Amino acid sequence: MTVIAHVSDLHLTPVPFPLGEGLKPALGWINWARKPGAHDGAIAARVIAALRAARPDHVALTGDLIELGLPSEFAAAGAVLGELGDPEHVSWAPGNHDVYTRRAEARLRAVLPAWLAAPTGEGDLRACFPRLALAGRAAIVTLCSGTPTWLFSAEGELGAAQLARLDALLAGLDRRAHLPVLAVHHPPHAPGLSRLKRLRDGAALMALLARHGCPLVLHGHLHRACDTVWTGATGTITLAGAPSASAAGKHGDDAAGFSLIHVAPDLSWRLERRTLS
Repeated sequence: MTVIAHVSDLHLTPVPFPLGEGLKPALGWINWARKPGAHDGAIAARVIAALRAARPDHVALTGDLIELGLPSEFAAAGAVLGELGDPEHVSWAPGNHDVYTRRAEARLRAVLPAWLAAPTGEGDLRACFPRLALAGRAAIVTLCSGTPTWLFSAEGELGAAQLARLDALLAGLDRRAHLPVLAVHHPPHAPGLSRLKRLRDGAALMALLARHGCPLVLHGHLHRACDTVWTGATGTITLAGAPSASAAGKHGDDAAGFSLIHVAPDLSWRLERRTLS
């Protein structure tokens, strides 16, 4: 049995005031400061400890590890990624908070290149994705939906170039040997989600996944444990969302936790939710 752990939206704290970073980070900090205690580093540490105790074969982290993309935040992000495992066993799908500004985009490239696929030069971070990791009977394919957006937008976008590379990657996978599991921050199909939080090219991604027969998408962004089933002409796709791993004072599907995806030798799979007691 191959086990993949899915964790998301740690939103590491504390967040320093972004002096000299511009208007968007300043407003983002004010928004964060208006909700003291919404994310708790001690809770995140407990989730990470429980996840490690489960001894998964691979960890998929679906974005928003940090808040504003500041240098000190990326240093903390590197430490947490190291706690989860080495780059061979950990995949990170950057979210809108990880790629908050162009400065954040460049910093991520410079500080955390081991969790990106080549190339790692300058320019659009999405050029470093998709990233493929093979773990037992699973093929974890990580996408980057995080890209700098306008002031009040939490949208994501994969872009045509990343979708084209994904198409080629999935076409080359041996489906008899590995179950493809997609990891992305923004859910590509989320009925009722605000346009300000959507994945702009989500419909294009779903059509591509349906064409290749990919059955499972892991995502974050909604801060909620949720399962949505998308049905198309060629079959169904399950979209499994994870809660915020640092959520404080939440209960039920919003409570902090993580998921385990168990992939059997025959490539069947099942999802197990784990919530902090």
